[in-house]
Amino acid sequence: MEKIYTTQEVADQLKIKKSTVYELIKRGELRANKVGKQIRISQDQLDEYLKVPNSGSSFQADEPLPGIMDIPLFTADSAIRQMDYLLNASGLIISSQESRVVELFRSQLSLHPDSLPILHSYMNEYNSLYSLYYEKTHMALTSFCISREGQEIQQIQSLLPGKEAIIIHICSLLAGFYIRKGNPKGIHTLKDLCRPDIRFINREKGNGYRIYMDSGLSAQSIDKAAISGYQKECLSHMSAANAVASGAADAGIGDISHLAAYPQLDYIPLTSASMDLVFSIEALNHPSFQRIAGTIGSKEFKNSLLPFKGYEISKTGNCTFVNH
Repeated sequence: MEKIYTTQEVADQLKIKKSTVYELIKRGELRANKVGKQIRISQDQLDEYLKVPNSGSSFQADEPLPGIMDIPLFTADSAIRQMDYLLNASGLIISSQESRVVELFRSQLSLHPDSLPILHSYMNEYNSLYSLYYEKTHMALTSFCISREGQEIQQIQSLLPGKEAIIIHICSLLAGFYIRKGNPKGIHTLKDLCRPDIRFINREKGNGYRIYMDSGLSAQSIDKAAISGYQKECLSHMSAANAVASGAADAGIGDISHLAAYPQLDYIPLTSASMDLVFSIEALNHPSFQRIAGTIGSKEFKNSLLPFKGYEISKTGNCTFVNH
């Protein structure tokens, strides 16, 4: 019979922390199985992991989750394979690509000893809301580009058909092109990306900035095939900025506050974006979600957003109910 290990036994074998084993499973690097309410790793799964060098980081998960529906895994995105593990872990699952703000949540909530820990599943806007709709995650932190007030509400609602949800505004921010310092290629508009000397680095399908690009090109009747690199995708603001900084691309799109780490880059503002936290109205009855809502509206949390260039917090904490 094939040997089966607990997470602690795997941690002992690899000489790492047990929490690091959880993180490896969360990221999909180490496959695992759910047996009842326990996580087990087979010898084959461990051997498969050991064939590829990996590294992990730790988080803590020690208190029970509020109930959440258990349905078969879906495969719209590789990150979603984490869900079966996360649903069996102890904490509130938030799906988002906005890692910095998730860390701010963690930091603020850690000040309350009775708060459940936040477990982060890295997913884009489409997959985050898809997971929330199917109750595979507890919260979705989204960032949608908007051209008019309230447009983000419509975008979120369209991906949660009939689901009663609360949308808590986090901040408004600036979205734009990442370009080299001084804009040597003279990039200013979407149409400029069609020039043969311009190489673009895009965001993946389902990301809020990719949705903006796709809809913007369609509205201006611009052929995606005319843009060199349009099908080349990256998974974060930092990777888009790094591609431009390294010379792998001439332009990328993202949150301009991330350029603080890249003094060799400039930006071309294109539109504003709205960052919002979304969860079910039913969850608001749970003390942990009430504490999260209160934390977002606090002066301390608002002030923690101020160091990020372009973040506007005058409406932080405002709530909108949809399908209610």
